[in-house]
Amino acid sequence: MQILRTLTTLVVLVAAVTAWLVASAPPADLRYLEPTAMAAAASAEVPTTPPDGLPWRAVDQRELARWRGPYWLRWDVPGIAAAQPADRTLRLSVRAASQPYWNGQPLPANGTVGATAKDEQPGQVDVLRALPAAPAAGADTLVVLASTQHHRLPLRSADAFIAIGPAASLYRHPVAPWLIAALATGALAAACLYLLVAQRGRPQVPGARVLLALGAVGLALPVLEGWRPLLGYTYPWHGPRLLALLALHLAAAVLLPAYLARRFGVAVPTALRIAYLAALVAVVAFVPGFDGRGAALLLLSLLGAAALLLRARGEPDERWPILTLVLAGALAIPLLRGAFLDGPYFLFLAVLMGFLLVRHAAQLRILDAHNALLREERARLSLQLLQRGIQPHWLMNTLTCLQELIEQAPMRASALVEALAEQFDRLRTSSSQQRVALEDELALCRNHLDIVGMAMERHIAFEVDADHHDLWLPPGVLHAQVENALTHAGAVACAQQPFRLRVQRQGERWIVELRSARGTAPHRGQGTGTRYIEASLAAAWPDRWRFVQGADGADWYGRMELPCAS
Repeated sequence: MQILRTLTTLVVLVAAVTAWLVASAPPADLRYLEPTAMAAAASAEVPTTPPDGLPWRAVDQRELARWRGPYWLRWDVPGIAAAQPADRTLRLSVRAASQPYWNGQPLPANGTVGATAKDEQPGQVDVLRALPAAPAAGADTLVVLASTQHHRLPLRSADAFIAIGPAASLYRHPVAPWLIAALATGALAAACLYLLVAQRGRPQVPGARVLLALGAVGLALPVLEGWRPLLGYTYPWHGPRLLALLALHLAAAVLLPAYLARRFGVAVPTALRIAYLAALVAVVAFVPGFDGRGAALLLLSLLGAAALLLRARGEPDERWPILTLVLAGALAIPLLRGAFLDGPYFLFLAVLMGFLLVRHAAQLRILDAHNALLREERARLSLQLLQRGIQPHWLMNTLTCLQELIEQAPMRASALVEALAEQFDRLRTSSSQQRVALEDELALCRNHLDIVGMAMERHIAFEVDADHHDLWLPPGVLHAQVENALTHAGAVACAQQPFRLRVQRQGERWIVELRSARGTAPHRGQGTGTRYIEASLAAAWPDRWRFVQGADGADWYGRMELPCAS
């Protein structure tokens, strides 16, 4: 099963990424070109036609990103052989308001170029324009007047380019990969809904909310990524969109390791958590470029997730497919470089999240079956608690003592009857509950010792040293230890050496230690009382409890280690 799941998830990831790369590859009839030269507008007013004698110089996209304009860009387009020369279309991608001129002829403007922010009307980041028929021979020239007076954030590169080709190819090419992304997003949304339905009305598995938050990040990423190619926007929105994408990358980098740590119970020291968060903040603050930051955040999160999975123990069928996906994603970052963030990143997240969500829902089904067994076990334990409280031998001795007291000491007999009634009432109440407060369990133990003490006319003390009293226990676990001590050590020994209970909290665990008289009876610690205690703790905290007991000098001690959180 482990190998099958690992291979299946890896095949799905490779198939999705391969399909994206194939669909996003530019068609043969499209040509992408960066600008050949740039020049600042010489006059303070916005020119209406390209002037002669501009101080053209080689394009520096980083410097261009700082220009506000107006400024000029030029593309020297080599001759393009096309099957339909009249069907040539231009895609102009400039984060600015722009006025293009094709071979000196003006094309429809994109926004309004302005010398100030008040005069400028922002243009779309990507715009399509039909081109005049191609000349019989020779090259074409595109000159663009642009201004960027409304930039909200400083960007590292202008990323100005054009694409020329048939209109059908220019419209189809940006959309085709998003059909694959839509399928992946739909599958991820279905997995999130499946988990929400499976989670409803059930106890939460550790990390459920973190996983759903990570799923929400995986759904939001393609929406933001697809905003530009599918819907488009004016250029002032480009910076906020990049910031939102960076925030989602940062959220994923925090949530993925956090979920895996919760899911597989890996304890991460506070110092390591702080160091990891500091590394993420350093990436956001100092790594240049939004793509560089996103890639670094992703790589950090994948390496952190891999380290957590390698530290985890148990559940190899669940861990190894996740580890395979994480390592595949970490390997794809240097191989695909910037292309990974354009599409394969959220395909990777969709496959990973889909697997995690489906396996999380499967874990809920397993938990349901386990809880059904626990309910049956609790019902059996409740009956056993009642049976232990009215053992025939103990009850017969108590009633015999009561008969003698009725004749010899009516007042003591009345007190014994009241104590018996109180004990049976407490047993009835406790047996109907999954857990009881420490004070209620202590009251049951003291009530039982009072009954035994009345019968033998001696006081049996029960001393308590507790740092906290907000502890809840399965009913009868202390009462069973008291009964064991009375049975094996004897009531006389217990009267001479009082019961001593110590309760303390150590980190995330409760330590409950009960000491009593040791006595001389052999083979203690393997009877029905011990089995009742262990079964009760296992029903309350599966795999998160520990109970040991044994002789310690003149004492017999029982030590329970319990988780603080229920």
